[in-house]
Amino acid sequence: MQTTEWLNYHHLYYFWVIAKEGSLSRASERMKLTRSTLSAQIHALEECLGGELFLRSGRAMSLTALGIDVMGYADDIFRCGAELIEMAREKKSPRRAMLRVGVVASIPKTIAYRLIEPAFNVAGRGPLSLRQDSFDRLLDELLAGHLHLLISDVLPAQGSTASVYAQVLCETSVCIHGVPQLASQYRANFPASLNDAPFLLPAQGTRLRSLLEDWFMEHDIRVRVEGEFDDDALMRAFGVEGRGLFPTSAELAAEVEQAGGALQLGLLGGVSERFYAISTERRMSRAETSAIVQRGQSRRLEPLRLKSAAAQRS
Repeated sequence: MQTTEWLNYHHLYYFWVIAKEGSLSRASERMKLTRSTLSAQIHALEECLGGELFLRSGRAMSLTALGIDVMGYADDIFRCGAELIEMAREKKSPRRAMLRVGVVASIPKTIAYRLIEPAFNVAGRGPLSLRQDSFDRLLDELLAGHLHLLISDVLPAQGSTASVYAQVLCETSVCIHGVPQLASQYRANFPASLNDAPFLLPAQGTRLRSLLEDWFMEHDIRVRVEGEFDDDALMRAFGVEGRGLFPTSAELAAEVEQAGGALQLGLLGGVSERFYAISTERRMSRAETSAIVQRGQSRRLEPLRLKSAAAQRS
């Protein structure tokens, strides 16, 4: 009878943490273990797997080709472990299971609410835990099993991970708004009139900022950047005070115009924002996440419509 060779999962866990931390020193601080102890555990794992897992340059550590493959398995293994613990706790406890959702910080909060709202209509649903952060950090938490769902305006890089599933929830065009004084000054001959106009823009590195810069370049428009913002609501707050023109999702146009008194100058042809639900396939089977995705599928051909403040009060 052939003997099965067993993997030491403690060694795999130490490898997983070191890979995420990028160095033995940081992993040592996180796990309260000495560097020599961790180094010995990694050496034992490398002997078991038959190859080196890390390339060492000073104190920095990067993954070898084998290490990258092992890291993919480790992500899946420890995510499944987190799911197993959660399943057992939900079976044991009568408490309603919490839905943990991450929202990329660049997504307008009103749109994030509308995308997540269908989960509140699920019978027997649990409370919502909402986390806002950068896409990369939230994706790491999703892969580690700490989130059920990620609402994002970007997708993972192709080939970066094979263990996530994405669904388009909403696609919306983008328009330019400004207070009446700025709107009257720059509306005529739109969009050529935007050349040298004062603008408030999303932060560098966001998808919308990239789309806007490409559009400006395509139309040979050079704007004066008066401010850059990580938060969409904060950008609009400065915009309705007259500090510059600003981009808005078309779905928020009525709300911005009614609440802030801003006027629309025009739509940016060919520019649109997409919002996605990203999760592991296993997590998508959860009732609340299924409700979010099904609602997204039903509005694919009919963009999300947000009620104005007056309509909500009536």
